Amino acid sequence: MSALDGVENKNVLLIGGGSGMGQASALALAESGANVAIAGRRMKMLKETANKFGNGNEILCKDADVTDRESLEYLFQWFDQSMGKLDFLIHAAGINVAMRSMQELDPKDWDRLIDINLTGSYNVLRLTLERMRAQKNGLVILINSVAGRRSVPLAGIGYNASKFGMSGLGVGVAEEEKENGIRITNLYPGEVNTPILENRKQPPSVEHRESILQPEDVASVVHHICGLPDRVHIPELIIKPAQQSFV
Repeated sequence: MSALDGVENKNVLLIGGGSGMGQASALALAESGANVAIAGRRMKMLKETANKFGNGNEILCKDADVTDRESLEYLFQWFDQSMGKLDFLIHAAGINVAMRSMQELDPKDWDRLIDINLTGSYNVLRLTLERMRAQKNGLVILINSVAGRRSVPLAGIGYNASKFGMSGLGVGVAEEEKENGIRITNLYPGEVNTPILENRKQPPSVEHRESILQPEDVASVVHHICGLPDRVHIPELIIKPAQQSFV
């Protein structure tokens, strides 16, 4: 079975589909024949993603906020009605802030990082698992960061903490749910050329952006994981630029 065979006609809900790795993953899966719905806070950006895909089936869009549990309830109910069975859930929503060191980090920014990156992941997983347990099947890909495996000074204290928490959540739930036919992959990209780079005090140069991972690189990994048979589980996977350290 090819990756295309494993993806075609599958129903995908991708959260954080308005830009970057989420957008690239949505397009890659849709181009392989998956039925894709994307969600996020900014409908304009979601529609821009959908408009990039002009190959038959449309990409459905729904606004949602991972920190708002009522908003997510509406999102998942909408998905149930619009698409039916949830085969793949891909969670790509996340943020970082500019002032990142412990000395600089504002408590309000700490709260935002934890609310969106960690609690948001919990909120999404809770509703996803309700559905996948009932069907005894499903794949979840949590797009985390190498900052969830190693404390990365450039990423900042709050981001590192939120991503370490996300790792604990994903790995722990994968163990709990394996007997229910649910596979959870924790994907840890290194530095990727996405809009989050603009939140650095000194955004990287064009040359640097070209030398690091591109969203399509991560999307190709997401696509491959989705195409694997149900008997295969990849608990954790790290992808990074060739020149980026991982020590």
